Amino acid sequence: MSCPTRQQLMMQLASLRELLREHRIRDAADYAEVLVAEVLGGERETSGVTRGFDVFSPEYRRVEVKCRQLPPDGRVEERVEIGTSKEEGFDHLAIVIFYPDFRVKGAVLVPYKSVWRHVGSNEYNRVSYGQACQLSGAVDITAEVVAASTR
Repeated sequence: MSCPTRQQLMMQLASLRELLREHRIRDAADYAEVLVAEVLGGERETSGVTRGFDVFSPEYRRVEVKCRQLPPDGRVEERVEIGTSKEEGFDHLAIVIFYPDFRVKGAVLVPYKSVWRHVGSNEYNRVSYGQACQLSGAVDITAEVVAASTR
């Protein structure tokens, strides 16, 4: 069995991108937003550049979604950055961590006040998934996001 050529692989990638476009998914960030919106019974914002949040949920209101895909070399890099332009721009932060193959490792939903208190005291405005899970009001939504990813 011969390995596909680079051109054949790129053609497969183009086909997959077309299929994903039907779900409004271009990259890992879009995928995380789709999953979080489904789990929270919310809607993704139609503008790809909405300042401050990505999903609106009746229960959680403005939700900013951040994700990380773990690198294939085994390093555990689960930090996300919350830019200062996001201040007062969301009500909850959802963090989704993907394995290298896009299976869901973990997902958490954290109130804005808890997140901002943490990142505001951090020089680089970052919070790790593990830290977010420990913040006040954090809700583990891993099982629900895993279930949504299999549909």
